Amino acid sequence: MYNTKPIIPIFFAVDDNYAPYLAVALRSLIDNASPDHQYNIHILIDKLNEQNTANLCGMANDHVHIETVNVTNKLDMLGDMLHLRDYYTKTTYYRFFIPALFPQYDRGLYLDCDIVVTGDIAQLYNVPLEDNILAAAPEEVMRMVDVFGTYVEAVLEVPRNEYFSAGILVMNLEKMRRVALEEQFVDILGRRTFRVTQDQDYLNVLCRGDFLMLDTGWNKTACYDVSIDTPINIIHYKINWKPWHYRGVRFEEDFWHYAQETPYAGMLYAMRDGYSAAQIANDRQQYENLVALALSDTAKAKEGILV
Repeated sequence: MYNTKPIIPIFFAVDDNYAPYLAVALRSLIDNASPDHQYNIHILIDKLNEQNTANLCGMANDHVHIETVNVTNKLDMLGDMLHLRDYYTKTTYYRFFIPALFPQYDRGLYLDCDIVVTGDIAQLYNVPLEDNILAAAPEEVMRMVDVFGTYVEAVLEVPRNEYFSAGILVMNLEKMRRVALEEQFVDILGRRTFRVTQDQDYLNVLCRGDFLMLDTGWNKTACYDVSIDTPINIIHYKINWKPWHYRGVRFEEDFWHYAQETPYAGMLYAMRDGYSAAQIANDRQQYENLVALALSDTAKAKEGILV
């Protein structure tokens, strides 16, 4: 029998290190998904071991299809052009490949792995995108931390209140192909090196003035510094607000609720309980390094030096 339900294409990018967090994200998405839709989940990978592949794809059900898609050839085409730092890996750039890899779709969702979905993701998919390249929520960190807000205004020439997070995207895949967004990305990648939030910076530059800003409830940072003034639909555990590393993270109960329903629950609890003083110190150092990068690149931009 042919499927007659509306199809919602959803994309994640993952490696073996992030597979446990993706399992939590998938569990939350699937548990809140409506049987009135068909959810086609495509997990973009370079390498993923057999056990993680089986764990993730095994979460499929009658209205949720899950597959892995290897993007190694795309990575090989870019060679050493992709800029990396700290905990970033090449997976962060995979979202640029989606329009070309999936010509059958005119629209799709890209979601980071370190999230929990609290409602039906179909609501996000159906936002009125019109002819914008994408829809995304504000990057709260740029509003909370002046160093980073100043960075995006000086280096990217994007007002901090108009800078969006690339972790949750409603993608107008048809328009991305029409304007050759991947080719634009490769072009700017060869000319400029954005070191602070990397792929997110590139997207903000490329989509400036051509995107729909969503409310923060579609990408709520799990921190205590930003008030809640809208329903929370997606919680994002990023930077040092990670319940698998720290106790007392905001919305940690949501994460553990879904984590307990995955094969990784024991591993995740052990990771949190065994997180060492050295690892905590390393987290702080990475954050300080990020601040230093933002300050350095801001200073260069104010001197007229293109980064």
